[in-house]
Amino acid sequence: MLASLSTGGAGKRAAAVLAGVLALVAAWPAAAATAIPPGKWSFLFTDAKGRADRPMRVYTYRPRQCDEKCPIQFVLHGQGRTASNYRDYWELAADRYGFLVVVPEFSKAHWPGGAGYNRGDVDATEDRDKWGFLVIEHLFDEVRSAQADYRIFGHSAGAQFLHRFLYFVPENRASLAVVANAGWYTLPEWRPGKVKYTWPYALVGAKVGEKEARQALGKRMVVMLGEGDTDPNAPDLDRTEGSLAQGANRLERGRNFYRAASELAKEAEAAFLWELAYVPGTAHEGSKMSRAAADLVYGAKP
Repeated sequence: MLASLSTGGAGKRAAAVLAGVLALVAAWPAAAATAIPPGKWSFLFTDAKGRADRPMRVYTYRPRQCDEKCPIQFVLHGQGRTASNYRDYWELAADRYGFLVVVPEFSKAHWPGGAGYNRGDVDATEDRDKWGFLVIEHLFDEVRSAQADYRIFGHSAGAQFLHRFLYFVPENRASLAVVANAGWYTLPEWRPGKVKYTWPYALVGAKVGEKEARQALGKRMVVMLGEGDTDPNAPDLDRTEGSLAQGANRLERGRNFYRAASELAKEAEAAFLWELAYVPGTAHEGSKMSRAAADLVYGAKP
């Protein structure tokens, strides 16, 4: 007859040892599906949960002091799709503060134009796992080990992507989002009759509504604006009627977006954790905005 582990001194000791082993296994960090080596690197990510037909180049930087617990910082490039440049913008800050940089490249071939990238391709399919926004969550699962959440920064077109990502993926695991120098915005307004311009300038007519907007307003997000980003004739600045209604330039549009969101949250009695930050002496410059964002997120060291 087999002895039960629950009876007798030897059985109790064996049970205690087994419990200890199981606790250690549970506490041990899970290995990342794709382990990112130290230094600069890139790999081809095939999103099996989403658009497996759209393989994506991902650029990374891992400081040598970073272990499996280092924070993960996602960075979203602008309309030029220069993901490797944006990886380089964050390299020195990663060395200084100790975090892992992950920059997915939304290529023009697979995510064309503003509809494909800036607006997450949501109008092209009803399958939400195939939206561009879901790539971030799927990629996080691919590269994370012990991390339960991540920080995320988007500049220009990437900032457009990012604030809409918060609406369309309310279950996201971002602990802090920094939206820098967006060209125009989708207001978190879901109530018909409250806005002249509907989706994509507001959530009226979008595939998400009040519940998702309230969740987004309650997330930690910083609207970061370069004080010099004031050119009304900037080459990539959208000049549709709905965008012009938000302001003449990116600085005005960012201020107006933040103000409208704060007023909406107050009127709708919604939680509001967004902040507004300015970067002096900076226009539409991804490198400078990246440095300012890194200091804001991780805290300047002496």
